[in-house]
Amino acid sequence: MQLSLTQPSSWILLLLLVTSLLLWKNVASVPMCAMRNTRCFTFFEDTFELAGSLSHNISIEVSELSTEIENHYAHVPGLKDKSLMRCHTSSLPNPENKEQAKHTHYEALLKSGHMFLEAWESPLDHLVKEISTMKNVPGTILSKAKDIKLKIEALQKGVNSLISTMLQNADEERNYPAWSRLPLLQSDSEDARIRSFYSTISCLDNDFKKVDIYLNVLKCYLLKQENC
Repeated sequence: MQLSLTQPSSWILLLLLVTSLLLWKNVASVPMCAMRNTRCFTFFEDTFELAGSLSHNISIEVSELSTEIENHYAHVPGLKDKSLMRCHTSSLPNPENKEQAKHTHYEALLKSGHMFLEAWESPLDHLVKEISTMKNVPGTILSKAKDIKLKIEALQKGVNSLISTMLQNADEERNYPAWSRLPLLQSDSEDARIRSFYSTISCLDNDFKKVDIYLNVLKCYLLKQENC
């Protein structure tokens, strides 16, 4: 079953599933389920289905945003300056591709996805705030950036619920890598701000391809699906 995340009802369902999953954590009885197509889906299964679908949707949107920025600001000198392309998450230990993810224990895979989401929480807040003040930013770019931020927040809530339900040390403190691109986003030079904006989205694009892989490999593994 693949659930569409472009429909408003899916967002409501996601919130309901997250709430139900949190309640389920404290219930000792057998989890309730919903019958669909003669199959019983638990809230646990539905949350994985939604997380996998949403992460894939976000990954596509981030890639589209990166391309749109690249095309619109192609005239900016040094837009693809490699010295700006080092991502703040590059030090995080994680599988680099789908094949590595398939050979990673599910707990480590879930933690890796969670680490990426947590590491991007503050940068995305600053990013959306700062690009709103940039000159002549196309409405489509600003709208898409805001939409991506909201979807990532929804995904983060779902993954946090899965983490707290599945892992014993869910509340352990973690040190997430610091993001140092804010001064460039606040620069007096508009070109410097644009270059920083593009490099940040490029890093998000790279990282979300991994998050998408992790969550969908987890979905296939834990729900025992075929042709993963």
